[in-house]
Amino acid sequence: MIRTHLITGFLGVGKTTAILNLLKQKPEDEKWAVLVNEFGEVGVDGAVLQSQGAVVKEIPGGCLCCVSGLPFQIGLNMLIAKEKPDVLLIEPTGLGHPRNILATLSNEHYRDLLSPGANVCILDPRHISDSRYTGNDVWVDQIQLSDVLVANKTDLATEKDRAAFEHLLADSQPAKSASAWTRQGEMDIRLLQSEYNPQRVAQHPHAHDHQHAKDSLSPQVALAENEDILLLENSGQGHFSVGWLITDKWVFSAEKIRSWLGGLDVERAKGIVITDEGPLVINMRDGVLTEMPTRQPDESRIELIAAELLDGHNLQNHLLLMRV
Repeated sequence: MIRTHLITGFLGVGKTTAILNLLKQKPEDEKWAVLVNEFGEVGVDGAVLQSQGAVVKEIPGGCLCCVSGLPFQIGLNMLIAKEKPDVLLIEPTGLGHPRNILATLSNEHYRDLLSPGANVCILDPRHISDSRYTGNDVWVDQIQLSDVLVANKTDLATEKDRAAFEHLLADSQPAKSASAWTRQGEMDIRLLQSEYNPQRVAQHPHAHDHQHAKDSLSPQVALAENEDILLLENSGQGHFSVGWLITDKWVFSAEKIRSWLGGLDVERAKGIVITDEGPLVINMRDGVLTEMPTRQPDESRIELIAAELLDGHNLQNHLLLMRV
């Protein structure tokens, strides 16, 4: 049986970083795999995980949480058949409702194959007092359906935020199996041993009901031969994304990238970029930019997500000026 954990959380709370930290703690005799879905088309999170040696199956630009669940089931079946992992971590898009994923994992097709483990929701405690999040049904149910609630980015939180988190835990029904207050995604692997409770029920079960133009697994996007840059866009759930795949022959000024990102009005920016300071993983949420060195990727990838329509071609023209 493959022990399976859902790792949920809204955009930019640190899910991928937490998964990287969990993978560093896994027993050497176990094989772990990650199924990743992103709102954008570029697949930055999967590339970041792969750059650190993780076994990954990506479903970029799709939606694991849709009613049909077809992209999810195809991706899951392919990953299981190819990798035969002992433990499976599933990271849905931050805009996704976990309801249908949990239902799929417990259906008759996977009942003798998957063993449900504790489901984890990662949140930024500053959001608990922000009506933009507390009024979002998906955000509410990511918390509601989790067994383990992890407050991340606590180095940016206040005592008021800590009190709000404790209040949220106290009011949780059913009670959470475990919780953590952490930073930089430093999640203890022992949290995954917490009790899984199948009786948790969504407060807003229809929050994510919608239709998709694509109802099957999209092929992995890639640069064509002799293509240097590819612009990809997506929209849904009141958000818009613009992203790029960029040839590894291009090197960018790290300082110019930082300055450019700092001037953008976006909810989220992330990427794995070949720069004059070496390959960097970049991540920006709420105007706070973080970065870390990484292995040389096959190409650079950058993704921007915003609540307003983005002008991809204009942004690309600015991006091209940052090459060295």
